[in-house]
Amino acid sequence: MTARRPPELGLLFDLLRAGEGLGAMLRTALASSGLTPTGYAVTSLVDALGSMTPSEAAEMIGTKPSTLSAHLAKLVRDGILSRTPGTDGRSVDLRLTDEGRRVHAAAVRAVRRVWRPVSQDLDVEQARAVLAEVIGALEAGAALPDRGGRKGPRARDRR
Repeated sequence: MTARRPPELGLLFDLLRAGEGLGAMLRTALASSGLTPTGYAVTSLVDALGSMTPSEAAEMIGTKPSTLSAHLAKLVRDGILSRTPGTDGRSVDLRLTDEGRRVHAAAVRAVRRVWRPVSQDLDVEQARAVLAEVIGALEAGAALPDRGGRKGPRARDRR
């Protein structure tokens, strides 16, 4: 008996399947690091930028700050991130701790090991361009939350 294939349900279904597959791949790759896919996204951003506020992290990931707060609390509790007072006196800056840099570096190696065979036959730049279009369309259509959890075009896009 041959396996049933899902019916052609369109781009939305394809994106959902891709997201589920990516999540499963990341969870498997990250299991030994103790990071979740969201934790990996945060540590990747903080590693690349040096520091950032929780609101900046939420906006860059495409989620609400309130949704991200539990992930950030776990990363701080686990000694991966530190929270330091921001320069404005109101916000906090997230930074990788020494342990966080070690954990993140190991996670990057693990993710690269599983991503390499998946991506070797992809035109990664073309895929990223298409995804940027999809993300832009979702943001413009008010489907993704902007900073602060408000729906609709971001404040900077309305200027």
